[in-house]
Amino acid sequence: MISKSLFGNRLKEKRKFLGLTQAQAAEKAGIERETWGKYERGVFMPSGDVLLSFLNMGIDVSSLFAAEKEIRPSENSEISKEESELLGYYREASDLGRAVILSAARGAEKKAASSTDKVSNG
Repeated sequence: MISKSLFGNRLKEKRKFLGLTQAQAAEKAGIERETWGKYERGVFMPSGDVLLSFLNMGIDVSSLFAAEKEIRPSENSEISKEESELLGYYREASDLGRAVILSAARGAEKKAASSTDKVSNG
């Protein structure tokens, strides 16, 4: 089980990713702004009904409870900031979203290879 503070930090990241203030997020979830703030600070954990409202807002609830830590680049890391950001979006995406991300990446690679071939053969 994860700590309340880790849950709260993840919830805050999801809210900011959606571009919402605490008040806007609380309204969408059908709760008071103060309650939302207590979730983000790790004072309280939401009930099942509130978690369902998070899901309806587009928050991947399972990622709020995931035991694994987010990958963060470091000085000696082989993963760049952009790669870490992309991985974060991929992990938070729905199945359809993941398929779109993979399709876009594969399409970009094919287009880049095609452009290289044209320059080489030109």
